[in-house]
Amino acid sequence: MSRASLAASLGLLTVAALGVVGLAQPVARSSPATIAAPASQLSQLLGFSDTRLVPVDPETLRPRPGRRIAVGSGGCAPRQGGSACWSKPPWTAPPEGARLALARNDLSSLQVVDASRLRVTASVRLGGGPIGALAWLPGGRLLALEEVAGERQRLVVVDLATKRVLARRPLGGSVVLLGRTPQELVMLLAPAQAIGPARVAVADRRGSVRFTLLEQIVAGSAVLGTGSEHRFDSRTPGFAVDPQGRRAFVVAQDLAAAIDLRTLAVSYHSLERPSSLLSRLWNWLEPVAHAKQVSGYRRQARWLGGDLIAVSGTDTADGRYQPSGLLVVDTRSWSVRMLDRGATTFEVAADLLLATGWSWNSATRQESAIGLAAYGLDGVRRFQLFDGKDAWVAQVYRGRAYVGFSGESESLRIVDLAAGHVVGTRQQELPLLLLGAGSGWWGNG
Repeated sequence: MSRASLAASLGLLTVAALGVVGLAQPVARSSPATIAAPASQLSQLLGFSDTRLVPVDPETLRPRPGRRIAVGSGGCAPRQGGSACWSKPPWTAPPEGARLALARNDLSSLQVVDASRLRVTASVRLGGGPIGALAWLPGGRLLALEEVAGERQRLVVVDLATKRVLARRPLGGSVVLLGRTPQELVMLLAPAQAIGPARVAVADRRGSVRFTLLEQIVAGSAVLGTGSEHRFDSRTPGFAVDPQGRRAFVVAQDLAAAIDLRTLAVSYHSLERPSSLLSRLWNWLEPVAHAKQVSGYRRQARWLGGDLIAVSGTDTADGRYQPSGLLVVDTRSWSVRMLDRGATTFEVAADLLLATGWSWNSATRQESAIGLAAYGLDGVRRFQLFDGKDAWVAQVYRGRAYVGFSGESESLRIVDLAAGHVVGTRQQELPLLLLGAGSGWWGNG
């Protein structure tokens, strides 16, 4: 099974744009303020399996007997000149974990679920376009991102007590990535169907939205040209939010912006990477035959706590793809520490960063991969497995990582992260666990 199809089976984004297939990329998921994999904050462990919400055994990660709730798919929306579809619905939960809300895009409604009894307790008719993300804020207010024409989104404010839509607010662009503080939804925005200066938007429980422009960082995507000569250009900065300090960070190729979410003041900081990275060419897209049609860059960033951000990604030009590597950035001094030069993406686990990366040399048509490499924040590599395989992390839960490989069967290797060893193989479907505060089209909010 390919990386793209296995990703789709676990609820990640797949895109087909003007005949350019394989533009799927791992969705960046946010991490908590300490470097640990998100835990379930619900009263019991739940997951999406097929098109249903099911209780999950925390030991085996298999669906348990009991009630099931039909949830439909995640919905579809125009993207990059084509369309994108998500297999799992957006959801969110409050800190107490007694309830959750999920978007039923097949029914144009929002459903509130009792997490213990697995029963729908309320339904709110939304109308309008599909919902791509939800955020449960204090006072029983829910913020939703609704798709509108032209690959734009708008903010919808829902009062759960009265089951009413209170307001709809335009955002004036396309959502790139999301973050959260205890009181706010934080969004990185780009111009719709174009590349231009990025903006950061901060929305509170009343639906008030504040914006700040990042004049020195561009974001967005555009299809240039027509027919067989068209080219897809994409600029996707990394986005990380310090939820307690109420700061946001936008990371471009060699520049980072720090935003004070209280005042929306912006400061810019240079990021210097080791020059030896430029000598290695990598490709994170599939299939390679379409590489010449893609240019730009992608960054993934996560707040780790302790004033640290982890960053990884790829740079793309003329059919050549190189890794930005796995970096740790100290936001006090803005110093950069390289952990793995070959990494193109990463996941977080207890006290570890799990790096993966796949390469393609367009000149020699040879591919290589780093497998799975685990690093502590001290920069020391704890272990490396599956060297030479195109690995990716499907799920991290309770000290174990479930790792898949491109081009192989649907089975996942189970890695004990404390021991650094493979302890088993999973043949059964892995439910997409409901961990943290929520997840949607743009990763975990």
